[in-house]
Amino acid sequence: MLKPSLLVRAVRLPLPKLLLRLEAAGWLCVARLAIRLVPFPRLAAHIGTMQPPSAAEPAPSAEATHTALRVAQAVRAAAHHLPTEMVCLPRALAAWQMLYRRGVYSRLHFGKPRNAGAGLGRETHAWLSSAGVEVTGFPVAYDCVEIGYVARTPARGTAQRNG
Repeated sequence: MLKPSLLVRAVRLPLPKLLLRLEAAGWLCVARLAIRLVPFPRLAAHIGTMQPPSAAEPAPSAEATHTALRVAQAVRAAAHHLPTEMVCLPRALAAWQMLYRRGVYSRLHFGKPRNAGAGLGRETHAWLSSAGVEVTGFPVAYDCVEIGYVARTPARGTAQRNG
C-alpha cells in the first residue's frame, strides 16, 4: 500500500493543528530569511539584550505548558517538511515568535561548545525554553555551555500565561 502524500496527511489533521503547522512554516521561513539577509549584529540588537545564564524562571501555568508543547510539536513538524534544512536558530526564532503572540514567556538561549573561544560565532547553538518545556534545540548539542539568554515577555494586549 502506498503512503499517503503530505497533502493528504495535512488535510486529515484537525484544523487547529493544521493552522498551527502552517503558522510555524511561515515563521520558519521568515526567520531563515532574516538570518540570511540581516547582519547578525543588527538581528541581535532587534532580538534583545543578552542576560547571563540563570536557572530562575517564572512558574508556568498549565495553559502555558500546553501551549509551549503544541508550538514545539508544530515547529518540529513544519521544519521536517520544508524543502530547506531548518537548523537551531530559525526553529528557536519561529517558536519564540509563536509563543510571544500567544502571551507565553520564553527564553532564547545561546551556547557554545565548552572548548570554543569567547563570543558568538559559527560554532554556537540556540535553543528555546518556555513554561518548563524544551521547545526547540534540545538536547543541547555538542556539549554546549550556555553563554546567556534573551527573555521575551508576552505581546501587549495578551495576558501573560506563565503564572
